[in-house]
Amino acid sequence: MNNVKPNVFVSACLEFESCRFDGTMISDDVVRRMKDVVNFIRVCPELSIGLTAPREAVRLVKRKGEHQKLLGSVHGVDYTEKMENFTSKYLEKLLSRDIDGFLLKAKSPTCGIGDVKVYQDIGKAQLDSARHDGMFGTAIKERFPDHPIETERRISNYNIRESFFTHVFTMASFREMKHDFSYKKFVEFHTKNKYLFMSYNQAILKDLGQILANHEKLSHEEVLQKYETQLRKLLHGESSKKRRINTLTHIYGYFKKDLTTEEKEYYFNALDDYIDYRIPYSNVLYILKGFAVRFQEEYLLQQTVFQPFPKELLVVLDSGNKI
Repeated sequence: MNNVKPNVFVSACLEFESCRFDGTMISDDVVRRMKDVVNFIRVCPELSIGLTAPREAVRLVKRKGEHQKLLGSVHGVDYTEKMENFTSKYLEKLLSRDIDGFLLKAKSPTCGIGDVKVYQDIGKAQLDSARHDGMFGTAIKERFPDHPIETERRISNYNIRESFFTHVFTMASFREMKHDFSYKKFVEFHTKNKYLFMSYNQAILKDLGQILANHEKLSHEEVLQKYETQLRKLLHGESSKKRRINTLTHIYGYFKKDLTTEEKEYYFNALDDYIDYRIPYSNVLYILKGFAVRFQEEYLLQQTVFQPFPKELLVVLDSGNKI
């Protein structure tokens, strides 16, 4: 695991500024843990258009026959144009910041993703929907369609959190390699991520290998672009249990002739526990890494699949779903 720090955009109200409509800040353990291993770029869109904290809450409003607007929830002041102008200018600047991922405030009429309420009017008006994106969040999804975008509520789920961290740290490592490019470093990046990528999609892993081989004799800029496109496609996919078991089987193959009967039994008991949701994937990987240490399998010991992100972030706590 290298020491590269991902550049992650975060809503400023998450552990940084008391900028919510009621003058508070959201305390979030995951964001707090990330502070030492991530470069955070933060902003509060609502403060950025001149609102104060505390303030009248804003909401998305869709009146019959009108376009959706961002309005003060009590007095109905229209902030739509101000927010559109700020968002456009800010995200244009953000394009140059090498952002690896986004962590946004859930349910926010500006930053929320997929869980924002839209009302039929101000005051005590009825809901039109509760599954929209906020104004700022919508623009982020449009400008950065290939980037991981999550909210603090969603990453309370163990699997979503693990996927998000894997995505941003892998892309940060790729970005660092691109900035100081050599084919040797490119090959090293691909090699050390082989089993991590296999756990996501073996077919795309094969495609990445073909792109790296560069039989078409493309420039390294073209090769990197093709590789990055496929890499983002891979990381946006699901690291399913079936694919993970396939990866574990490949790694186990390095040791199966050398392990004792008791060691094999211990490993397969752990594998069964993972299959039955009694332990997380990382527990089985720890056993295999222990075998790699014992037998000094250097190729395996460099594999990121054993630790795709800093161990400080690996906390086996969950919002209630199986891990």
